[in-house]
This record gives sequence, structure tokens and C-alpha cells, in this order.
Amino acid sequence: MKKIALILALILALTPLLVACDGSEDDTSREAPTVSEEIIDTGYSLDSLPELDFGEQQFGIYIDKGGTYYLMSEEETGDLVNDAVFQRNITIEDKYNLKFNMVEAEVNHPNSQIRNYILADDKTYHMFVNVATTPMFNMILDGFFVDWNEFEYLDYTQPYWKSRVATDINYGGKVYTMGGDLNLTTYNSTNCIAFNKTLFDDLGIDYPYQDVYDYTWTIDKMIEIVKQGYSDLNGDSTWDKEGDRLGFTGWGWEMDTAVYIGMGGQPVINDENSMPVLNLNNERNVKIIDKLIELFDKTNAYSEYSDYGLQIKIFSEGRSLMKDAWITNLSLNRNSDYEFGLVPYPMLDEDQDGYRSRAANIAHLCYIPTTNTQLEDTGIILEAMSIESYNTIRPVYYDVTLSIKEAKDEESLDMVDIILDSSTYIYEVFNPNLNSFISSQTNTFSSWYAANESIFKKDLQKMIEFYGA
Repeated sequence: MKKIALILALILALTPLLVACDGSEDDTSREAPTVSEEIIDTGYSLDSLPELDFGEQQFGIYIDKGGTYYLMSEEETGDLVNDAVFQRNITIEDKYNLKFNMVEAEVNHPNSQIRNYILADDKTYHMFVNVATTPMFNMILDGFFVDWNEFEYLDYTQPYWKSRVATDINYGGKVYTMGGDLNLTTYNSTNCIAFNKTLFDDLGIDYPYQDVYDYTWTIDKMIEIVKQGYSDLNGDSTWDKEGDRLGFTGWGWEMDTAVYIGMGGQPVINDENSMPVLNLNNERNVKIIDKLIELFDKTNAYSEYSDYGLQIKIFSEGRSLMKDAWITNLSLNRNSDYEFGLVPYPMLDEDQDGYRSRAANIAHLCYIPTTNTQLEDTGIILEAMSIESYNTIRPVYYDVTLSIKEAKDEESLDMVDIILDSSTYIYEVFNPNLNSFISSQTNTFSSWYAANESIFKKDLQKMIEFYGA
């Protein structure tokens, strides 16, 4: 709760600027948020960084299509987040005598475009922002990006950076991609579980909050709840995803991995030398697959793979106790006919070292190309952007995007912190074939691993050679 207390203190400083959010004033009369000394009082200041004059040069950032909301802002519009981003950018431009050249890619996930820029030795962009998918990891292994340890004045262990990125998907003590407060889509893309409070009340089921607090929120307890959710609402004596009530549902291509990670699934881990090692062929993974099969038994819980809108429809109609969600779904409470709460994904058992919430591979991370010849200046500017974002954008994000101001219970505030603090990133190229196991309701993990082991070891050896060089 220490972090939430800080955030709420910051929100109080912003309160006069946020009154329009509850409809008490007309939006057209709302003033844009301004940065005051009270807001910045977090213990982190731009004054801690060296003086820098960028000589009126452009600082170029090339951004995945759709990943610009927390980075780009051309003007103040009255949207609180947009205006905080606008003022953050103006503050950095004025302090360091630079002009941001932020460009949104014309396509989603512009992997080939980024590759081409670097191969052509094009120095237009100091940083690329893109999703953390396999093509970007391949570019890391091809030597296209700079190790963030090169930045003398950038400290990715600070709270305005997502330090788990450095430990989860970077190896050998080297860091080739990072995320943090300078682009809060890394928060948005964190999986969690939304639950329908009305249905819980109607069925006499306790909210899982206390189990989360006590670190007893396990997959077995979730399965127990899920089994109470099914009801043949249309009375046709047949399981029907279109008309029955379910215990748990979601988009399988995201949800299955979120459940897997929640139970401690981590295909590649760091050894004692911070080098990558496979973490698949073991008893824990076999047990995790068993629990996935038990959870998604085609009756009580349903994993949708073809119709993305169906799992949303099921939950919005009040026909599912729980649903896979993003952390930003908290804001949907304001438009819903019923209240729902959020909790992290459950642990495998109480011996697990804590909750793990999947940060999806669509999270936008930052990559510094080897074509960047201004590394010291780049480090200062990125650190400054992150500090300023922590002081001015994050409080607005919590209040507006996550609707902290509208939360009706203390538990909602706590769950946001627990979920975000447990964000976990994985190198998903080694993921088990979860869809196959769930669909067949058969644990063929051992044979699956045997069929893929040689491929995995070849890919792992490439990683070892790169990070160990």
C-alpha cells in the first residue's frame, strides 16, 4: 500500500484538475493538468541529472502503430492523459533544448521497417518502441540494439522503470530492451482476472480478496469457485456457450498463457551466472498442464480461440463469474450494469514465491538501435522522460485510466498494486502448446517436449552465444 498511498497523495494534488471526470463540470471548461512543485515531490527530480544542451537537434522515436498514446501529443485537447503527455514532452524539450520527432509507424508491429532502418544505417531515430514479440528478440540476437548498461546516467532499477523486464527477458547481465513510465502501455498490457461481484453475491461466494492478501489464492481455490459458476440457463440440458452461464472465460491465445505464468510457468530462466537455461522439462510444468486441463474442462470454464468478441459478450451479459482481463478493464466499472473486481492470476500452490501477472507480448518496450551515436545524451533524455512521467503522468493514469478515483472499495486499490507489481515477462518462443493440451483434455506434455527439444536447444544455444559474448 505504500505505492498506492503515494499515488493517492499525488492525485489529491491534481484534484482541482480532475473534477470534470465525475461530470461535475462541463468538459469544455476543464483546464489541462499542470505540473506543480507539489506534484513533483516524489523524491525524484530532473535536477539529479547532468545539464544537457541538445543543440536544438531532433530526438527521434519511431513507434508501433497504436502505441503512441503515452508518448505523442501534438496539442492540449482537454483529455487529461494527453495533456499530461503534452506537458511532459514540452518540459523535456525546453530543459534539454531539443525537439521530439515522434513518428507513428504506418503498420502494426513494424519489425521489418525497424530492421531496414538499422541495416541502412539510418540515424533518424534514437529509439524504437515496439511490441515484445519474437521478431524483436531475433533482432536483439542479430546485434541490432544497444545494451542499456551503456547509459551512464540511466538507472533502470528505479521505480519509474519496469525492472522485471531487465531480469525476465534479458540475460548475461545485459539489457537490450526496457519499459517503464515513459510509455505506460506496459501497464495496460498486464493480464488479471475480472470477477462479477453481483454473481458472487447471488451465489454466496466470498470475493477472493482475502485469499490474495493471505497468499492463499491458488489454482485449486479458483477451480473450486469456477465449478460453482456453471448453470444451464436456457434449460436445453446441453452445454452452450451462447446461452449458459460459465465460471470463467476469455481469449485463449492470451488467457491460457496468463494462467500458465500465474502458476509459475517460466520457459526460460536465468541461472546463477544470469545466463538463459530451459525451464520446461520438469515436474512443475507437468503439474501446471494438469491444472490447466482441470480448469478448462469444457463445462465450467471456456477458452475461446476463434471469436474474440464472444468471450467479451458472455461476461458483459453477466453469464460468467470470471473473465480474463487487462488491468485497464477497471475503468469499465463506470459503464457496466454491475460491479466487478480485479484479482491477480492464482499461484500453483502456497509454496510459490508470489503472484505472477503476465505482461503480454503486445506490451510496447523500448529498443536503442546501434545506429544511435549519442548514447550518453540518449540515456539522460530517457531517464528524464521517465522521471517526469513518474511525477506527472502516472498519477493521472491511475486516476483516469484505472479509475482509482471511482473505486468503491479499498481492495480495488490494493489489487491494482499487487497485479502491477507482479508483472512478469517471458520469452514466449519456448511456450508449451497450451491450446493443444486444453482442447484435447490430455496431458501430452512429455511427448510434446521430446518432439521439440532439439529445436529449443538450438534456439537456446544461439541465446547463450550472444549473451555470453
